[in-house]
Parts: sequence; structure tokens; C-alpha cells
Amino acid sequence: MTQLPDPEPSAPPLSRAADVLFTPTILDDLLPMHLMIEADGRIGSAGPTLRKIVPAGPARLSDVFVLTRPVAQEDDHQALILAAHQAERVFLRMIAPPQLSLRGHAVEIGAGRLLLNLGFGIALVDAVRELELKDSDFAPAELAMELLFLHEANRAVMGELSRFNLRLEEAREVAETQAFSDPLTGLYNRRGLEIALAMALRAATARPSGPAGVAARPGFALAHLDLDRFKEVNDQYGHAAGDQVLCRVAEVLRSETRSNDTVARVGGDEFVLILPGMTATAPLERLAQRIIAEIERPILLDEGECLISVSIGITLSSLYDPPVAETLLADADAALYRSKHAGRARASIHDPGQEGTG
Repeated sequence: MTQLPDPEPSAPPLSRAADVLFTPTILDDLLPMHLMIEADGRIGSAGPTLRKIVPAGPARLSDVFVLTRPVAQEDDHQALILAAHQAERVFLRMIAPPQLSLRGHAVEIGAGRLLLNLGFGIALVDAVRELELKDSDFAPAELAMELLFLHEANRAVMGELSRFNLRLEEAREVAETQAFSDPLTGLYNRRGLEIALAMALRAATARPSGPAGVAARPGFALAHLDLDRFKEVNDQYGHAAGDQVLCRVAEVLRSETRSNDTVARVGGDEFVLILPGMTATAPLERLAQRIIAEIERPILLDEGECLISVSIGITLSSLYDPPVAETLLADADAALYRSKHAGRARASIHDPGQEGTG
């Protein structure tokens, strides 16, 4: 019977941590965030990254960090040894600002000495910012930098999306402004007036909701303005001068009306005002006279001085049941031409009996 050869000697067992020679260079290269803790609790050495946290000179672990997990029963060192034996994660928090938290695990390397390999975990972004860490501060195989790059890429994408949304919103606002505004004066155009008038009519026709159902509805006045002698400006000085006059009139109308009033240019030299809450004739007449007086002030142009005026026709939403946009505009227009026929530079308030409409 053939005899089998003797088996070869078995391979040497894997070295234990206590049997491995840990030189400072090896530790720094492989574990830039390591801490070597001596049996008496002193920090024997620290990796190059943690040296930015650990003060120079002799220091105990408890001078630099608070052990938050595992909770120490007797002292921190014994708690770390127990965590090393049970393969339990270790959590430390810096005592000094910026009080970052670190996490990792511990290995006992003999005679009560401990080797801790730590990382910043979810505090990575804060650590990089506060400690000004770079790629070289982490081990080549460390996933921390990959996560950091992913975080930075995500932040860059979100920032770009935010800027894109802002530009989109600005473009939308510009488009809406252009759609509803007169490009020369910046006032509402006819389309903008239609929207504002529809809103005023909805408010004026809303069902009363006060005690006993008699709460006052928010009525409004509608004024139609047409410049007097404006054609003479265009004929004498040209259309560029006419544009200057129109801009000056727009400034007057803005300054004499309130922030919640609507001012629109609806034609070459025609303007319309919507005046919420103004339903009494006396305040309307005073407002009209102020507008006329301001517009009649001499206007200095590059070509010389010009004088214009304005005629105004006014109607009130309270004169109608219910008020309708077309009727209001037509009656304000009729009152305007009554001002024109009466000599211009004046205001007329619509009278259903006198105008024959209503």
C-alpha cells in the first residue's frame, strides 16, 4: 500500500493586532485619522488629519474628546476596551470648538493600548469647512472624499437649478409686465386695464356679508382722460417731443393717484383711471382739478416750451345695477366729450339723466 507523503506544515496563523509592528509612518499613511491611546489614557500618537484637532504635547483623550458612546461605566478607557472586544462603534465629540463629532472603532493592541480609527460621518462637510481639510487628509481608500464630492456636486446642481428657476421667474415677470404695460410710459396698457377693471367689478358686485346683509360694497370711480392740444405738440415739435409729453403726463397721474389706483394709457393721448372707494363727487372733483392744474404746467422740451391741458369724464360704479365694463367705459367717454364741448380743461361726472344712458 502506497504511503501518502507527510502533509506540509500548515501556514502560519494570521497575525494578531498585538503582533503587528505599527510604525508612525505606516499609521499615518494607512490611517490618517487614527488615535493611539496608551494604557493610562494618554494620546500616544495621532494621524496627520487628527493632529489638526489634537493639541501638541502630552494630552489625555478626555482632555480633547467626550466619549458619547459607549457610555462609560467606570472610566472612558475601560469603556473603549469593552467596545473593542465587542466590536461596538465608538462616538467622540470634540470639547473645543467647532465641537465636531467623530465615529469609528477601537482595537486593543496589547497591554491596555488602543488603536482608534475614526471618521467624521455626517459631520464631514462641516469638518472640511471648519478644518480646511483637503483630499490628502484622507486615506486613499476612504469613502469620505467620494461622499464629499457627491455632496458638492449635488449642491452645485441644486444651486444651478435655483439660479435657473430665479431666471425663469424673472423672465416670466418681465413677460407679464410687457404684456400688460405700455412700453413708453410704463402704465397699464388696454389689456392691463381690462384685467384691473374686471377685478374692480367683481369686488363691486360681491354679495354683501355684513350684519343683516347690508355691508357696503367697495364701489369705484372710472375716469377717462384725453389731452387737449396734444396734436399741436406733435405737429410743431415732432413725435419725439410728443413722447416726452406723454411721459410727463404719466408722472403726474402716478403722483396724484394712490398706490391701489389703476392708471392706464389706452390710446395715443388717452388715459383711464380706476379709483377704488372713491364714490363721492367732491373728492373726485378735487382730484380732477389737481390733475388738470399739474398737466397745465409748462413742459420744457429740447425744442422749446409747450402747454397742454386735459379733459376728464368720470362715472361711478354705484350708478349701475349691475355695473358692466362696456357701459362704464361708454358713459365715462360721454362725460369726457361733454367736458370737451364745454371748453376743455375741465371734468364732468356722468349724470344718467343728462347723458341719456345708465
